[in-house]
Amino acid sequence: DGHGRLIVVGRTSDRKKGILFLLKALQMLKGDGVRVKLTVVDTVELNETYAPDLIKKFGIEDMVTFTGRVSNDELVGHYSSSDIAITASVYEGFGLPAAEAMSCSIPVITTSAGALPEVVGSDGESGMLVPPEDPRALADAIKRLLGDAELRKRLAVGGRRRIEDRFTWEACARRCIDVYESLIKAHKQ
Repeated sequence: DGHGRLIVVGRTSDRKKGILFLLKALQMLKGDGVRVKLTVVDTVELNETYAPDLIKKFGIEDMVTFTGRVSNDELVGHYSSSDIAITASVYEGFGLPAAEAMSCSIPVITTSAGALPEVVGSDGESGMLVPPEDPRALADAIKRLLGDAELRKRLAVGGRRRIEDRFTWEACARRCIDVYESLIKAHKQ
C-alpha cells in the first residue's frame, strides 16, 4: 500500500516508554506527506486512555493500530512484516524490544536513553540512535530510513550480527566462562 510500516512494542501507558514523542513524530511525518502506519503491540486496557487520547489529539487515528495481546509467534510475525522497529524511550533499562527486532533482522531506531546504546551499538552500523524526547529527530530518522533501502538492509544485517555476537545465550555463556577462567587464574597465582 506504499506505507512505511513501523512497529513499537511495550506498555504505552508507561510514560518512560516515550510514546508521546513517537506519536508527535507521526504527526510531523503526516505534515511532511510521509505515508506511515504504526503497529503498537500493547494490551491497552479499556481504562487506559493515555495513548488513544494523544492519537485523537494529534489527528493520526488513521495511522495507528493496536494489536492487543499477542503470542510469541504473532509477535515475530508483526516484526517480520515491519520496515522499522522503534523504541522511543525516555529511560530504558535493557531495551528488550530493540534486541528482539534486531534478532528478527528489522532495522531499529531507538533513543540514546539508558542502556539502549549498549544494545543497539554505534549509530548507523547496527541501528539508528536519536536523542530522547525529540520528536523532530525521530521523524527525520524515520523519513531517512524509509527512503534508503540500502541503509535499511545494512542496519538489519548489522543488528542481527550484533545480537548474535553479544546477546545470545551462547555468547553470554562464553563470556561467563571467560570471566570464571580469568578469576580462577588470578586466584591460582
